[in-house]
Amino acid sequence: MSKKIALFIVILIVLFTSIAAFLSTKLEFDYNFENFFPKNDADLDYFLEYRQVFENDNDYILIAIGDENGIFSTDFLQKAAAFTEELENTNHVVSVLSPTNIQQPIVTAFGYMEIPLLHINEPEKYANDSIRISKSKEYINTLFAPDFKSICIVVNNTQIITKKASDELYYDIEALLQKYNFSITHYAGKIRGQKAYLTIMKQELILFLSISLGLVILFLALSFRSLFGVIVPVITVLIAIIITLGIMKITGKYLDLMTTLLPTILFVVGMSDAVHILNRYIEELRNGLPKLEAIKITFKEVGWATFLTSITTAVGFLTLMAIRIVPVKEFGLYSAIGVIVAFFVAITLLPALLSLIKPPRISARNEIFFFWNKWLHKLFVFTLKKSKWIVGIYILLIASSFVGISILKIDYRLLEDLSEKNPLQQDFRFFENSYSGIRPFEMAVSLKDTSLSFFDYEVIKELDQVENYLYNHYKARFLASPVAVVKSLNKALNNGNSNFYRIPKNEKEYQKIKKALKKPRLQQQLTSIVSKKKNMARFTGKMDDVGSYKVAQLNADFEVFFNTLNSPFIDYRMTGTALLVDKNNGFLAINMVVGLGVAFLLIALLMGFLFKSIKMAFVSLIPNVIPLLLIAGIMGFSGTNINMSTSIIFTIAFGIAVDDSIHFLSKYKIQLTKRSSPFFALRRSFLSTGKAIILTSLILCGGFLSLIFSDFKSTFLIGVYITLTLLLAVISDLLLLPILLSKQYNKKN
Repeated sequence: MSKKIALFIVILIVLFTSIAAFLSTKLEFDYNFENFFPKNDADLDYFLEYRQVFENDNDYILIAIGDENGIFSTDFLQKAAAFTEELENTNHVVSVLSPTNIQQPIVTAFGYMEIPLLHINEPEKYANDSIRISKSKEYINTLFAPDFKSICIVVNNTQIITKKASDELYYDIEALLQKYNFSITHYAGKIRGQKAYLTIMKQELILFLSISLGLVILFLALSFRSLFGVIVPVITVLIAIIITLGIMKITGKYLDLMTTLLPTILFVVGMSDAVHILNRYIEELRNGLPKLEAIKITFKEVGWATFLTSITTAVGFLTLMAIRIVPVKEFGLYSAIGVIVAFFVAITLLPALLSLIKPPRISARNEIFFFWNKWLHKLFVFTLKKSKWIVGIYILLIASSFVGISILKIDYRLLEDLSEKNPLQQDFRFFENSYSGIRPFEMAVSLKDTSLSFFDYEVIKELDQVENYLYNHYKARFLASPVAVVKSLNKALNNGNSNFYRIPKNEKEYQKIKKALKKPRLQQQLTSIVSKKKNMARFTGKMDDVGSYKVAQLNADFEVFFNTLNSPFIDYRMTGTALLVDKNNGFLAINMVVGLGVAFLLIALLMGFLFKSIKMAFVSLIPNVIPLLLIAGIMGFSGTNINMSTSIIFTIAFGIAVDDSIHFLSKYKIQLTKRSSPFFALRRSFLSTGKAIILTSLILCGGFLSLIFSDFKSTFLIGVYITLTLLLAVISDLLLLPILLSKQYNKKN
């Protein structure tokens, strides 16, 4: 390459990078919970129609406020009432349900009246209030903690709230909580969850890239012992990252929970190509070749292998596009784009830079060269001499892995990404321990006969059986339903006596309730429970976040119960945002297997094409499939569940891990074409690529290991398991792959 062409390439890439750098500064962060719903799904379509009839089931905030000495004090209750009033007047708040603003309806001989649930300004009535509330199961663990040290306020915010409005409401609530400074304060909801995730994402984007950069520079400095060996690959990869981020901005993509990992992943993956190229270039210089000749041979022999590794890594990421979850699909797409960009930058910028820069001073023989050759030669001899032992150990490990795989479980909890030390997670646990939890529960009920009404006596009795089952077995709490309306009315018609919070014992008693239900005021309130067409009703509430695996069991048990009920009047369908997120896990597990199958097939075809041999295609897969089996076994034994995060580990790790095998096999093929004996070709390939394979694996492991510092459990697990997979893969490439290749020739050869 002439200096003019090299200079032109450098200027062109610098120009593109400058434009991309400007665009990447405009990238915004977003965390839209609903993006994780499965697309083109019947349950999603049903839920979207359902929430048009009623409301979105997660547009709410739970706020618990209290006093360590108990809530029944004038000072606390007056502060709580003032706090509630300010909440009601806050922008983007639709309604506020608080113990301080509840008026209990009572029908007495003197007519209809309402009495406050709490007599805030009448301390002499606090004792009676506490007794009355403690006897009312509809209030305990819903609006009052059992120990009466806190109350729960339910804030319904604007439906399908925008990010801007969500942030405004978040800051307004934070300001109110600071203003009133209650001794006990906990709150949770979608707007807080989104804000917490976005804050962590912004911090971790810089953190991961900084740690990865530091570790990579350290490894490069120790390996090449020169400024040249550090600066050239780092600049090359950083340019690829900047261009990829610029492409994201041009195509309208935001940075979300998945794509915040992109710069770190591209940095460590892209470094692999640069290190292999640079290592070969230095090796050719050491062999005495002039600079231009060394560049020519390097890119002639390593360039093809680098292209193949980029394709296989991109394939690994592209298989994620089979998943019907937008953030995962986009993560797979832009990661694949980034890998290809990194390849083109490496294949164009590196030869240009090497042509323009004075080559590093390299002695023909030095201590580092002898160190690597000595230990790689010993490892090569050990591998072939102990081949039977090595194969035997692998067989035992694989057998053990299948035991671990058999106990793997598909499970996911809504906030399992956050560590237990995170304030939001601690608030989440508080609502589980003191109230009804925070996981939304939604169930739609429909009438089999449209001539019936949900408030017909026989129908309401069946609905009561359903609610009792949900309360006692499903553990759903804070239930609002037609049954709850009837029970509340029955209590009101009996002078507010808590013993009458039930369905009337006979149809004659029930007639009074049916009459009361016809009042316009009550009819208006029923619109949140019964559809305008009167053909659908809902059971809505809260429950503990027991996980998707447990919920699937609960749903199966409920189906058995409902079939036993054999209702002639009603049918049901579970729905809601939590159910949709749970459903994702089932899709991901299936898509993971399909994605891996596609990746295996495509990479086998590439290897088959490269070597013109089906046998070699399988040989290339074995050292990379085994680490995946071992990791799956480790996950099973350690209790790590398959979910939205861990399911993508396998396809990503496989696409990256196979790179070392490709470099090894490409060198092996080149040696064979030079008419070397199979044994010499194997030995030369081992010694030539061994250093680069070990070095790139250390860089990859170091980069992914930076993810263990994440506050997100999913990111932590991605870092741990991909690092382990890559370590196991490089061990397999150095121990198992030579053994498999050695079986291709006889002992005499």
